[in-house]
Amino acid sequence: MRITWADGRVSVYPLAYLRANCPCAVCRAERGQREKTALPILSPSAVESIKAVDGGLVGNYAIQITWSDGHNTGIFDFRYLRQLGEGR
Repeated sequence: MRITWADGRVSVYPLAYLRANCPCAVCRAERGQREKTALPILSPSAVESIKAVDGGLVGNYAIQITWSDGHNTGIFDFRYLRQLGEGR
C-alpha cells in the first residue's frame, strides 16, 4: 500500500508488514505475548501468505483492511500508519 501524505512524504507499506503490525487488541496482545515467549503466533511464512481482500476508509481518520484469513478488526489510523512508515 502506498500513501502520499499532505506534506509530500511518500510511505510504502508491504501488506505483510501491515498484517504483522495490526493494531487491534487481539493482535497487540499476541505481539506482547510473543515478545515474552519468543514463540511466534503467526510465523513469517504464514503472514506472507495472508493477502488483503478488501479495505476502505473509516471516517476521515483511518483505513480498515479485511485479510484473506478473515481478520478485519484492525483499524489503521493515519497517525499509526505515519509512525509505521517512519519506522521502516
